[in-house]
Amino acid sequence: MLIVIVGGGLQGVEVAYLSKKAGFKVMVLDKTPDPPAKGLADDFIQVDVCDHDRAFAYLEKAGIVIPALENDTALEALHLWQKKTTIPLCFDFEAYQTSSSKQKSNHLFSRLDIPKPVDWPQCGFPVVLKPSTGSGSQGVKIISSKEEWTKSGDPSFLKNQMVKEPWVKEEFLEGPSYSLEIIGSNNRYEVLQITELFMDKDYDCKQVMAPVDLDGELITSFENSAKTIAQDMKLEGIMDFEVILDKGEMKMLEIDARFPSQTPMAVYASTGMNMVKILTDLALNKQNSKFFQQKESGAASEHKPEHASKQIPKHIIVEHVLVDFRGISIKGENIMKSCGPLHLETDFFGADEAVTSFTPGVNKWVATLIIKGENQKEVMEKNNQILEGLAHQFNLPLKQDNP
Repeated sequence: MLIVIVGGGLQGVEVAYLSKKAGFKVMVLDKTPDPPAKGLADDFIQVDVCDHDRAFAYLEKAGIVIPALENDTALEALHLWQKKTTIPLCFDFEAYQTSSSKQKSNHLFSRLDIPKPVDWPQCGFPVVLKPSTGSGSQGVKIISSKEEWTKSGDPSFLKNQMVKEPWVKEEFLEGPSYSLEIIGSNNRYEVLQITELFMDKDYDCKQVMAPVDLDGELITSFENSAKTIAQDMKLEGIMDFEVILDKGEMKMLEIDARFPSQTPMAVYASTGMNMVKILTDLALNKQNSKFFQQKESGAASEHKPEHASKQIPKHIIVEHVLVDFRGISIKGENIMKSCGPLHLETDFFGADEAVTSFTPGVNKWVATLIIKGENQKEVMEKNNQILEGLAHQFNLPLKQDNP
C-alpha cells in the first residue's frame, strides 16, 4: 500500500520511518526541495499542497494520506480534498482546532477538571509564557521574578501580530515530563506506552526514554485523563498528551491531535507497537480494526509485532545528536532540520539504528540515535559508550549539555 505523507519535516520523518517498518511504500510531498524526510521516501515530490490541481493528482494515488505538518493553509487544502475523495485521510480537523490552541486546550482541561499548571497571576513566580499556537518549545519564555517582569515591560507585551490569541501565562514547573499517545474512534480508545521526555536548555525535547519508572496510580491517572479528553473531543485518529509530575500529581501541559514526532519511534523501539500501522488499520477497517479487536478480547499480547511485541518492553533511549567542529552535543529535535535529508542506518557507531544525515567526510551532521537494552542500566551504559566512542573517533569533546 502507498502511504502519501504531506509534509517532509520532523513529523514526516516519524511517519516515513514507521511506514517503512510496516512494509508500506512511501511518497512524501513537500514544497521545499530537500526536507528531512526526503531520504526516507520511495518517492519524493516537490509540490505545494495548496497547488490543488498538481498536489491532488498525487494524493489520488494513495491508499492512505497522513498529514505531517501544522500549516493552517495547507491543512485547509487537505480538508477540501478530503471532501472530494473516498481515500482515507488520517487527521481529525475538529480535534486539531482545539489542540492547536493552548488557550482552548486549557479551557478544556478546566472544564473536565483535568489537573493543569496554575494560571497567572494566581501562580506567582517563576511564570512560563508561551504562544497559544505553535508546537514544542517555540517562543517559550520563563520570567523568574517581579523585577524581571517589570524590566520586560509587562510580558502581557507578548502579542504576536500574526497570532490572534493572547499568550498563555501559567506557573513554571520543573518536575519530570511524560508523554502518551492515544488512538481511536467512535468512543473506542486505547492508550499506548508512556515515555519520559528530557529537555535541553531551550525546553526542546532532546531525549526520550521508555519504559518509565512510575507508580501504578500515576500511570492510571495519566491514562484516564487522556481517555477523558479523547472521549470529550470525540477524537477520530491519534492524539499526543504531555504532562509534568508536580508534587505527586500529573498536570496536563498540552495536547496535540496530529501525528507526533520522537515518541512514536521510541514506543516502536520499546514495544513493537507501530502507530502508523495501527492508525492506518483503524482508518481502513474502523469497527474491524485488529488492534481494537485484540485489545477488547484481552489478547493484545498475542498479536504479531506489527502492533505489539510479545516480549516485555525493551529499555530504550532515543536522542538527537549534533556533531560539528565544536563537539558532540545532545540537543532538542529541532537540530534534525539543520542538515538536509535524513536516511536510516543500522548498527550506527554502536546504536541499534539511527536516522541521520551522516556521510563519511562531512564536517557537520545530525542523528537520532535509537539505543536498546534489557534494562535501564544496560541502555544507559550503552548510550554513554556510544557518545564516548563518537568523541574518540572524531577527536571531538562531549559538550556539557549532554544528559
